[in-house]
Amino acid sequence: MKKNKIINAATCDAREVTEESLAGYEKITINAAFLIVDERAKALLNQYPVTMHVANVLELPKDQNITIQYINGKGEIGPDADGTGVLLMVNGKLFVAGGSAEAVKSYYRIMVNGKVLMPKSMEGQFTNFLVNGKTEYYPDGARILKADTEIDDLFVMRAANTLYYCPGNLFFLDTGMDTEALSRKGLKFAARRIITAESLVSRLISQFDEETEIVKVPDGTAFIDDDLELKPKTILKYGTKILVTGDVSIFDADALSSLEYLYADGSVSVAKELEEAFEEVESVYDELKVIDPEQGLLSDRPILKVGAAVLKKYPHGVRIEDCAKVTLSEELSPEDIMEKLHISDCALVICSKEQEEAVNLIAEDVAMIRVSGQDPEEGKDDEGGMVDGILGGFFGKLRDAQVINAAEYKM
Repeated sequence: MKKNKIINAATCDAREVTEESLAGYEKITINAAFLIVDERAKALLNQYPVTMHVANVLELPKDQNITIQYINGKGEIGPDADGTGVLLMVNGKLFVAGGSAEAVKSYYRIMVNGKVLMPKSMEGQFTNFLVNGKTEYYPDGARILKADTEIDDLFVMRAANTLYYCPGNLFFLDTGMDTEALSRKGLKFAARRIITAESLVSRLISQFDEETEIVKVPDGTAFIDDDLELKPKTILKYGTKILVTGDVSIFDADALSSLEYLYADGSVSVAKELEEAFEEVESVYDELKVIDPEQGLLSDRPILKVGAAVLKKYPHGVRIEDCAKVTLSEELSPEDIMEKLHISDCALVICSKEQEEAVNLIAEDVAMIRVSGQDPEEGKDDEGGMVDGILGGFFGKLRDAQVINAAEYKM
């Protein structure tokens, strides 16, 4: 007899479960976004050692059929959509077009892990809508622009709608644009944020939605829709006033000495010796990172082990970023960790009991810090080590276990 059964599924339908199938295991674990049960199945699951980690439980009669529709990425519901008998699961973004209220209501259930964009008039209308993330509302009748859109004369000439909405930043930076043509066409704009050249504000303010945040930047600011490493050729191409939609890296003293203004819709990384010079520049950014060029950087690794050899290679210390699993060798002392390591944006850090306090002090945005040799489910030492399941998020010894990974599973 198998000791354990572990089910990792987006949807687990337990309506046909039998007592015999449950009795064949010492323990059953269900990890699912949706668990579908009826009265009989619910009673059986409660009688046996079944552990359930589920986001939603749907109670349906055994003879009621539900179609599960999955969208990974971008999805859209329009006025003609028919969701009768459909459970829609979206991992990403869902756009709801104007006039689609009845189409949305036709779905049995809609679950979105991510972002929903829908007309303002639909706010609060739906009881079948579950959003694990953010819901953003746009003005009814608006045409949707892509995030981080710059408005120029060409856009104005081609504009076929009168109202536009941008779910990100909307830029008005060309001080020579024909604002009278924009006004004659009756164009209106709403956005999460409108960033405009200072001299354009008085000419365009009547075209902006009154609820939209407006940010002024100096005239002559150039637009760069990407991450940027500042170099002398950047200044030659774009000038001394720059607006960047991503992250900025500054390691060149000559380029920095020419920079007058910087707006970064992200973080700015500056070499340590340039920190004071950067502070003299007028700038706007989300986060400032001061980088020691002699410090090591280890990033974007699924699995990373850090021992004395790594610290010897980088005597000024190591930054560890965006790794799934980081394991610290027991040979590293708490003092080594506090003086030479910085760990950020990692999913899991494994360390010894002696290292735990030091790791807590230097870790930033780490999902889990775990003491090695300890089973998080049992709370005791686990001689067999650990299996890190990215799908299902469970740990521990899986010997003598039946593991099922599926999008849909019927018990």
